[in-house]
Amino acid sequence: MQKENYLLSKVIEIVSSRLSGGGKVLDLGCGDGKTGKTLMDRGYVVESCDMDGDRFEFHNVIPFKKGNLNNQLPYNDKTFDCVILMEVIEHIYNPDFVISEISRVLNKGGVIILSTPNILNIGSRLRFLFEGSFDFFREPTLDFSKRFPAAIQNMHVIPWRYQELEYLLAKNGLVVEKFFTDKLKMNLMVPAILFTPLFWLQSLNKQGRTKKKGGVDYSRINKILLSSEIMLGRHLILEGVKKAN
Repeated sequence: MQKENYLLSKVIEIVSSRLSGGGKVLDLGCGDGKTGKTLMDRGYVVESCDMDGDRFEFHNVIPFKKGNLNNQLPYNDKTFDCVILMEVIEHIYNPDFVISEISRVLNKGGVIILSTPNILNIGSRLRFLFEGSFDFFREPTLDFSKRFPAAIQNMHVIPWRYQELEYLLAKNGLVVEKFFTDKLKMNLMVPAILFTPLFWLQSLNKQGRTKKKGGVDYSRINKILLSSEIMLGRHLILEGVKKAN
């Protein structure tokens, strides 16, 4: 019996909700191409792009272009209504350039659906406390690259918190309107119940200190960082919209 892909299902759900009337979608860093194929079967016009064309399974079905994310994307400005960047950003060292390119190829009002491992769930936070490493980022990069040089492109190298991703998108004209998770990890409920009240107390204390000093208001971001999606979610999914031309 095939295991359900919760992340794929959630991304498809978000795209279908956002572009209910159809649209043109770029599956960027598409891997085997199953995300794009699922969307094509639902009536969307799909193109796919990845640096590795050998993994792609739908060459005779979906238009595919080979593209290295170190370079400009092989598409014209304002080509797509949606770009999917699914489990890619944690692999790359030039995220600002990649997001700027995504913004370039999106139409005004177009949407980016971006997913990455959620390093801020309670399990990952506790792992960092004891190991100094987040979930999905446990291997030492240099040692891994020496032991498995051919696999380094598949390694997770940069962990992303919600707040950095939100800023990265904003500086490239993409405003985060919603955030999601693919699946709540119910085995984290007990540590969440134990620790979340302490996190709230710490957060409220920090809000009070910064307010007295005239600093940043943390109330908005704290509601996000202490939400059930962040505290219990396996993957973080952002829906960002291009506001400017």
